[in-house]
Amino acid sequence: MKMTNSVIKVALGAVVLLGAMACSTNYYDEEQYQKYLDYNSPVDSIDSRHQWLLSTEQQYRVRATVGKNLQTVMILSNNPLTDKTALVLGSASITDGAVVDLPVCFALAQETLYAALVDKDGKYYVTQFPANQMEVSFDNYSSGIPTNLTLTPQGYTYIFEKDFPLADDFDYNDLVLRVSMERTGSKQVTIHVTVAAVGCNIQLAGYLRLMNCKYDDVESVTTADGRTFNDNLPSASQNLVDSYDLFIRGRNDQPVICLFADAHWAMDSHQEITDNMGSIAVRKYYNTSRNSNEEHEIRTPVKESYIVNFKDSKYADNLTLEELDPFIVTDYNSARYETHMDDLKAAQVLYPYQVDYRIKTLPWMLVIPTDDFHYPLEGVQIGFRKKTQTGAYAMFGAYTANNHSFGQWVEDCQSNLDWYEYPTKEYVW
Repeated sequence: MKMTNSVIKVALGAVVLLGAMACSTNYYDEEQYQKYLDYNSPVDSIDSRHQWLLSTEQQYRVRATVGKNLQTVMILSNNPLTDKTALVLGSASITDGAVVDLPVCFALAQETLYAALVDKDGKYYVTQFPANQMEVSFDNYSSGIPTNLTLTPQGYTYIFEKDFPLADDFDYNDLVLRVSMERTGSKQVTIHVTVAAVGCNIQLAGYLRLMNCKYDDVESVTTADGRTFNDNLPSASQNLVDSYDLFIRGRNDQPVICLFADAHWAMDSHQEITDNMGSIAVRKYYNTSRNSNEEHEIRTPVKESYIVNFKDSKYADNLTLEELDPFIVTDYNSARYETHMDDLKAAQVLYPYQVDYRIKTLPWMLVIPTDDFHYPLEGVQIGFRKKTQTGAYAMFGAYTANNHSFGQWVEDCQSNLDWYEYPTKEYVW
């Protein structure tokens, strides 16, 4: 399988290189390249409307018409008076009778949300409302003090293929990041980043762009424990990127946090380094196989929290997960390429590069609107679905449940929006 993938990448590499360097010549055949990608795709067709979105952002206007001595307003995934756990999709300070416009992000599959007003004694005033209703009233509500309630900030999982601009094996575990965010001050947010898996043996660098502001709008970026994933970075791992400072200025004056210059070092900063080159001795696959051996290792995911202080509270007020852009940097053909979510794939935040964006294929990164997504094991496609000569569909892979499959979502962007909640358990981590 690995030999086949290598041959495919060499062929695609030649095509992409010619497309980047000589699009106006006869060397590059866009139609043939598209046919080749279609042949190797795990699905029959891709919906031309696709933006590869499973989540959305809405701004809700909440009026504090009930309760006294109010302190907080929250939009939640579940009813805090009846459920023991709930995700905080957005929160803000509020006073009696005030009106708050609260930006919130959530899964497209979620049709019902809950708003809660909380007073100084911990009493909740809760109302249920449709996700497509922008004005939230408390004409009908329940109240009480929750018992044994656990609130956690909404989190997303970002899953990457490493070979942009080439096609890859579609297991989406070359890098798995879990990101959540919470408001921790009037001008401050704290972003929690977990490196859950590294399913490749090449160096990857990871960054996080803040899309709702400029570099000079940020007062400071620090980590909660004063450490970073780049501490004691081996000398050879410093060559992929130009800067691995914690907070850097991107192209077009964009604020960028360097998560790590080397994903393998982030996962294990105590591994063996070769003496002569200062390189990581063996780049293992972390948390993509249930068995540990010379190539694969099971490790506890690593986490870091980034404290972002803005100069103006409006940036903290309006920053949501939808305004974050986690991306990776890899080396291909002596150039640095950035892998972003599909609608940002031409962002070029740190490095300029050339790619033919007319080609339609599966994206190299997907955003899953949950922080406990069960990503595929190494070598397992996220979802294969192709029609056979009999008219039936051949389906296998990590997400192929009938009427909840990855392939059906690929072919119709408005259907199967909850496919990520139905894994084939033996094929996922």
